[in-house]
Amino acid sequence: MKLSATWKFTFISGDTKAAMNRTLAIVLFILGAGLAALAALGQAVPGYMDAEYYYAGALRLVQGDGFTEPFLWNYLDNPTGLPHPSHLYWMPLASILAAMGMKAFGTTSFWAARLPFILLYGMLPVICAYLSLKFLKSSRYAWVAGLLAVFSGVYLVYASIPETFVLYLVLGGLIWLLILKNDRDAVPSRTVALRAGLLGILVGLMHLARADGIIWVAGGVFWLIWMGIRSQKTSKLRVAIIWISFFLLAYALVMGAWYARNLNLFGTLMAAGNSRSLWITNYDQTFSFPASSITFVNWQAAGLRVHLQSRWDALVMNLKNLVAVQGLVILTPLMIAGLWHKRSLRGIQFAGLMGLGTLALMTLIFPYAGARGGYLHSTSAFQTLLWAVTPAGLELFVAWGQRKRNWQPERATPVFATLLIIVVAFITGWFYLSKVIGAGEPAARWGYSDRSYRQIGEKLPEYGVESEDLVMVNNPPGFYLATGRPSIVIPGGGVEQALAAAQKYGAKWLLLGESQGNLTDLYDRPEDTPGLHYRGDIGDLRIFCIDCE
Repeated sequence: MKLSATWKFTFISGDTKAAMNRTLAIVLFILGAGLAALAALGQAVPGYMDAEYYYAGALRLVQGDGFTEPFLWNYLDNPTGLPHPSHLYWMPLASILAAMGMKAFGTTSFWAARLPFILLYGMLPVICAYLSLKFLKSSRYAWVAGLLAVFSGVYLVYASIPETFVLYLVLGGLIWLLILKNDRDAVPSRTVALRAGLLGILVGLMHLARADGIIWVAGGVFWLIWMGIRSQKTSKLRVAIIWISFFLLAYALVMGAWYARNLNLFGTLMAAGNSRSLWITNYDQTFSFPASSITFVNWQAAGLRVHLQSRWDALVMNLKNLVAVQGLVILTPLMIAGLWHKRSLRGIQFAGLMGLGTLALMTLIFPYAGARGGYLHSTSAFQTLLWAVTPAGLELFVAWGQRKRNWQPERATPVFATLLIIVVAFITGWFYLSKVIGAGEPAARWGYSDRSYRQIGEKLPEYGVESEDLVMVNNPPGFYLATGRPSIVIPGGGVEQALAAAQKYGAKWLLLGESQGNLTDLYDRPEDTPGLHYRGDIGDLRIFCIDCE
């Protein structure tokens, strides 16, 4: 593509690090971390179950209780009771990082737990700017890419939350930096081996952050084989084996202790019960009791139509997230154009394969979890790359305008780039206000469930609930954080399943909320039934005593 001679940015020679302006990096870091800290002011609590789980896990670590939890939020591993081994479904890195923040400051405050995530968010625009310089060696375009990462759309809502979004955003960005460094045949074999080891560490951290990170292990092996085949070495197979060995050893260095823990607890590398999630036929079955009812036979009995419909629904939802959340609609065509323009790079080709693999995993294998946020979590690993190629798409757009409408690139590009940043900043603000402030309804505001549970925790003694009594609730991690009380989740199914779970684990109370869809009839008509005695309401929760007079 040829541009007008009057539109020339300074092309920087040498290593990309030499090209990076120190002021650019410092300013972008301050903007990113500062905006994340500002957003955190409206989020005094984790706000939803995933983040509450990670924060509760961090508290247990800091308090010396290790990887255990005084609650059950699913029954997939057929737990024997409380306390229960933690992080069987969700991986532990977010909790570990939050615990490190609290340890560093000697406090269990939520602010200490979230500070590492705020700092990581500050790194995000810097990484994105570095990536952009790999496609267009211009600091002006790097500013555009970096500011897109500062005003990150929905991701800003989770910028300071102990969760996996920021972890995947940053780790994914570092992986793409490393992959693109190896996008040339002239790299010495020893250098590639060292980079393979670093890639193994990053992939290990990805897996320690999220269970689906294991696909990056397969992706890393594939990438190194591809690099070996395309290398100029005569002994390509031996070289590829050496690279893969470095990669897997580094990966094991990160994940080895976690695998050892699983072997000690369950006798398997992977946590017990997670394979059952392959056979659910609706999302609520994640909470089924007993979990032994989730089998391939029952999955098969649901019929082909159910499976096809669920996967079609997941595909539609995942693609909507790709366009509306990751691309914010306005960025989507520029991202696609930028990727297409740089398609000759093996790193971009590899990203396309990994992206398709992630889409297939979260659509075909885990359609229910994927459609409910799993896909968005997983694909956040690609987000920095998408932001980084957006300026390349913008450059193509301006070049088209120059050919078709006689635009002057030296004027059009700054105008469109500025307009783009302004629009993205407004969309980011809209996402934040809608998710944190809500639409005027108290239940839509950030932290509503925490405030509700705290109110309930204060009044439970008035109903005869002892501090050691086990209760059944919709959100055990959130209930534990708000009240300090042990709890188990209300299972999917009817009252019979709830009573069966209560009997096995010794739960004495059922706290039933309006959102518990599987027990709507009981909520709408709260009355005594066999095994349940209605005691009254606290806020919008019904209080039932289990097997009491």
